[in-house]
Amino acid sequence: MYSKTVIVGNLARDPESRKAGETNVTRLVVAVNDARQKDKVSYIDVDAWSKLGDICQQYLSKGRQVLAEGRLVQDTWEKEGKKMSKLYVKADNVQFLGGKGEKTQQSTPSSETSEEIPF
Repeated sequence: MYSKTVIVGNLARDPESRKAGETNVTRLVVAVNDARQKDKVSYIDVDAWSKLGDICQQYLSKGRQVLAEGRLVQDTWEKEGKKMSKLYVKADNVQFLGGKGEKTQQSTPSSETSEEIPF
């Protein structure tokens, strides 16, 4: 089975980093508008791991437009005796789009060195 998801939207808040063992994970919350109903917004969690997450934490902020590619992952847990679950995107690639007159940047763990984003 194969899962690939592409999300394009604006960051609803600044990226938040945490440790998962010894690995850094940065969570992006991407606000995506419904194409048919402009006032309907979905908030999608996108997790960027390791170096990709570090780059997102360093260069992204609330309001910035991004394109995130990855796979859907279902997280499950139990809270007060109830089973809970949530889907999120585990990012393979995050592209920094538009915003504040800046050049569009692509951020992938395997990308070559860029003048504005050191790898």
